[in-house]
Amino acid sequence: MDLAITRATDADIAELGVIGPAAYAAAYHEDWDDAVGFARQITAFGPDAMRAFMGRPDARVWIARQDGVGVGFLTMCVGSLESIASRPNGAEVPRIYLLPGARRGGIGKKLLEQAEAQAKSEGCDYIWLDVMEHAEWARAAYARWGFTDIGGKVFAGGLKPGRSRGMRVLVKELK
Repeated sequence: MDLAITRATDADIAELGVIGPAAYAAAYHEDWDDAVGFARQITAFGPDAMRAFMGRPDARVWIARQDGVGVGFLTMCVGSLESIASRPNGAEVPRIYLLPGARRGGIGKKLLEQAEAQAKSEGCDYIWLDVMEHAEWARAAYARWGFTDIGGKVFAGGLKPGRSRGMRVLVKELK
């Protein structure tokens, strides 16, 4: 397998706009019973959303390719306040998504290492993200990668009845 992780450019927007909805749908489709709500949620990862995100001055995006094909990405916002104590000088990772066949191969960790190095180079003190409380597989990976749970919040989207809307906020110190 030939793996390449690079900073995303405008030329990658169409590919990112496929990876995001596909990866989200694969990981979280069971959380939804409202097709319209689910469609709106996955549209938030589509090409138009990626184009808008990449146009922000605080945005940083990396794409992972296996054998030349996009299989995952990570987005980061530098200068972001974490959502529990609003601590300054952080970098948020709002999205890290991998297609199902790309999981458990170290790609997520390699994407995160790129983001951490960039955050450090820009003087950030920590990197943070939030994850669905019931996504134990994701929470376990972040714990292995040095993240600490600092508290919870509620997912704003509409999930099916009985599905936990809890989210955990995780932080990794960089200094």
